[in-house]
Amino acid sequence: MSTLVRGGTVVTGDGSTVVEPGAVVMRDGRVSDVLERWEFPAHFDGEVIDASGCVVMPGLINSHTHGVTPGALFPSAAPPLPEHRWMGHLDRHLLAGTTTVLNLCGFASMDDVREADRRHAVHVRGATTHLPNCLRAAETADGKGLPPDAGDLTVERMLEDGAIVIGELGGGQTLGGGGQDLVYIPAAIEKASGIRISNNQARRIKEAVLGRFIDVKAINLVELAEAAEEAGLAEAFTATELMKLVADTVLPSITPALDGIREGVRAAARFGVPAIVHSAAATGGVIRELMTDTRNKDVRVVAAHANHPSHTPAEALDLAKLGHDAGWAAEASVFDLLHRKHTVTTREHWDLLLQDPGLISVLATDYGHDGHHDELISAVQDVAASGHRSLAGAVAMAASAVADLIPGLASGGGRLERGSPADVVVASAGDFRDVRFVFVDGVCVVRDGQLTSEAHR
Repeated sequence: MSTLVRGGTVVTGDGSTVVEPGAVVMRDGRVSDVLERWEFPAHFDGEVIDASGCVVMPGLINSHTHGVTPGALFPSAAPPLPEHRWMGHLDRHLLAGTTTVLNLCGFASMDDVREADRRHAVHVRGATTHLPNCLRAAETADGKGLPPDAGDLTVERMLEDGAIVIGELGGGQTLGGGGQDLVYIPAAIEKASGIRISNNQARRIKEAVLGRFIDVKAINLVELAEAAEEAGLAEAFTATELMKLVADTVLPSITPALDGIREGVRAAARFGVPAIVHSAAATGGVIRELMTDTRNKDVRVVAAHANHPSHTPAEALDLAKLGHDAGWAAEASVFDLLHRKHTVTTREHWDLLLQDPGLISVLATDYGHDGHHDELISAVQDVAASGHRSLAGAVAMAASAVADLIPGLASGGGRLERGSPADVVVASAGDFRDVRFVFVDGVCVVRDGQLTSEAHR
């Protein structure tokens, strides 16, 4: 099978090379040539795609996703999603030009990961958090998605079975963050009162009780009364009852989750694989501790979503600089801050960290409300359009930089060069979200913005 994509702006993904207009030739699942032009009437034995007015780039690599396998969900090991949901998440990634994802639901088995990888065109890779404290945190916060043998699995066995990173270590579900706001606090309040509140209302109540840093001494009774009134809970709970409900929901998993982060980073050093750590206000202290402990040591650690909105912008910048000096990598997650703006409504952290060319290594999405985060490809365009990076540099942050940072995630991928896997995206130059074609291993899986039959296997 041979395909020629010609006439577009070819961004090779290496961080510096742009060929305009250029041509990409795919043969037998590999890129066979990247050319400055294709001279007609030269004959081509295969399909020819006119990419005029488009950007041609490597398939994007997303190193921070959730809910893309039939396994346990999130660091809390919540029940698995039904098939149409996790397959639907992979569909959305593919339609937006992402061809490789790393599932950071670390309690999914590698059998779960392999099933997703086998059944969908997106390359799905797996992580592990099968550590005693992480398991304890998951069981305390939820744990309903854990298989019966979860306690028998170890990080070592998971790595032997194909997992490539340890992570995500910590999460909003186990550390009093967005997962608690979205799921567990509203569920606990509804169970006790019959009243369903929004995630923003839950966050306000939680922070009135525990503050941003999840501390029982942070109680603000005036703010709690106002938050309860705003959420329609003033008649349903006394202040004491609401304080207890929030504390009983949030606090039990905090200590094991923080200890699990320490445990995971030590394991990463021992086994020689990367660790991906949940960066947020609640983990700032342990991250600072670990940055000091790991300085000048042979361990690769990634601070996930260094732009997490639970930090103040100044806190996020200070922590990112400390991490950079300690040799940590930093990921900026787009969440839904560009277009959807359901859970994250500010881009201040995003812009502040990306202004410094040395602080952020890679771009990712994390998991938006009900899986509807902004697309990774829109993050790439925003980084370039905002002047934080060149177009070539922005593409690399979701392509070659990710492949280089995490061995085994996309071997040979993230670049358009002779011999690389033929994972290729053609998107409108005016709006990258208008993805016209996607090829995975040289097979067209998105054509004219629609999934082809080859997208599902």
